Amino acid sequence: MHTFRKFDQAHLLQLILDNAPLGIAVLTTDLRFVLAGRVICEQFARVCRDELVGRHCYDLLGMYKDDPNREGLERACDDCPCLRALATGDPASAVRKVRDDLIVNSYAVPLVDENGDAVGVLELLENIADKVVDPLTGVHNYRYYGEMMDQESYRARRYDSSLALLALDLNHFKRVNDRYGHIEGDIVLHQVAQSIGRAVRQTDHVCRIGGDEFAVIAPHTTYLEAESLAKRIQEAIAEKFSDYGLTAAVGIASYPKDTLEPGELREIADRRLYELKDAAAKAQA
Repeated sequence: MHTFRKFDQAHLLQLILDNAPLGIAVLTTDLRFVLAGRVICEQFARVCRDELVGRHCYDLLGMYKDDPNREGLERACDDCPCLRALATGDPASAVRKVRDDLIVNSYAVPLVDENGDAVGVLELLENIADKVVDPLTGVHNYRYYGEMMDQESYRARRYDSSLALLALDLNHFKRVNDRYGHIEGDIVLHQVAQSIGRAVRQTDHVCRIGGDEFAVIAPHTTYLEAESLAKRIQEAIAEKFSDYGLTAAVGIASYPKDTLEPGELREIADRRLYELKDAAAKAQA
């Protein structure tokens, strides 16, 4: 017969928090830590529990934690799933890229007392960096593409800021596979992705969305700026991969120039990309 050690409720709660595979935290309504599990302390905040409790979450987590002026913090908090959960009374979630090895999936649930008043928020954090990277090319995958398009579309509409999407497709990549084999083709595809990554800004999102197709999500970017970005990418690919005869076709769509609904950018960019490809094919026929 098994015997069980008796725990007081506080000790048992801390054991649950520390042994959970996800980062779990309880915060006040002004986003100060009350409780936190081991994963939060070790992987996300990187401080001991005593340093965590009572601190504001944006002092310890996210892209603004090292910013002494806290620039952009007001917008970040306005877009925060914890604050959205507290404001609406419903669970909220968001994916945030802090750095290449830390892409945080955050899920927040309001904590309500017996009177129906919100007294805090429960937040679950998971680092999904290894789940949203394409293993062949090292850039982000289709899952990340979908998540970021939804979030950047929300931000563009919320703050009336520009947003551009570039849909890219490699011309003549099939010839590389046919002539040099698929192993060489995979190497070239990886190098192309890295070339695209070097041509864009740190705030842009480079994604492989299938085969030899890529996308670049460019926040705070006008159509003219997107055209310049597309030209840089095309020049980089044409120069580096001239021996393979590779070039890139790029379809561009931007908010608000092309549409007042950012969610339509994917359809517009894809349509323009294939219009370019069809025109090129007819010209060669």
